[in-house]
Amino acid sequence: MTADQLKACLKIVDEYVRSAAGALISGIDRMTFQMLVNCLKSEDPEAVKEAIDQLAREGRPAAIPPLYVVSVAHPHPWVRQQAKGGLKSLVEEAELEELTRGKDVQDAVRALIARFGHYKAKN
Repeated sequence: MTADQLKACLKIVDEYVRSAAGALISGIDRMTFQMLVNCLKSEDPEAVKEAIDQLAREGRPAAIPPLYVVSVAHPHPWVRQQAKGGLKSLVEEAELEELTRGKDVQDAVRALIARFGHYKAKN
């Protein structure tokens, strides 16, 4: 997948954060989350890894869709592996596979947003 395709998939997450999530995420949390998602678009692998680590550390289910995009679509294999590691701390592999099986990346992201698109702290 190209960097442009990666950005197109992450745009779905951006649109979600701006619209439906707006009522659920405080202004500062929304800005911080958007900054992290924007950082995932970077061509600098270390910058992307820092964003992945921060999203995983926060433990919020809303991080699953953007991390999934990076795990399957980022042009750098090392970054994809880092995102897969971040996902493991947020969602069981079996559940992720069940929600994304047979879908293209954009449809998978929509399914993940439908399931995890809220911004509650992980229990």
